[in-house]
Amino acid sequence: MQICPQCGQPGLRVNADAVKYNIVKFKRKKKDSGTKWNICTNPDCECSYFSGKEFFRTSDLRRPLFFKDASDNVPVCYCSGLTKGEVKDAVRNGCKTIKDVQKYTKKSMSGHCETRNPLGKCCRNVFLRTISTSV
Repeated sequence: MQICPQCGQPGLRVNADAVKYNIVKFKRKKKDSGTKWNICTNPDCECSYFSGKEFFRTSDLRRPLFFKDASDNVPVCYCSGLTKGEVKDAVRNGCKTIKDVQKYTKKSMSGHCETRNPLGKCCRNVFLRTISTSV
């Protein structure tokens, strides 16, 4: 487990493909595919991805991180671009499940989670949590 070089909290391991996809183009460099990347989940820290002392700030990302940005514009599903605000609207209009929300918003998960989601994994749990907290 690596420690965030900015805030000192432990990070979560993420795959290099997620890092490459989510960093803005002008900040991308040829990265060694063997680099072990982590993400800082501290909502008050400006660090996003880090490996050792190398790090990217949240401002270096293509889209905001759902756990560092409380706005309704933050994506819940990074594959489809579905935002927290769209989920809240769907719930206000009677949607209770992921399937309901997808049908209402006409946005479906596309299965590109390992690269598009900043955590490099499926957004299902975040999606479900957003639905339950929007009730």
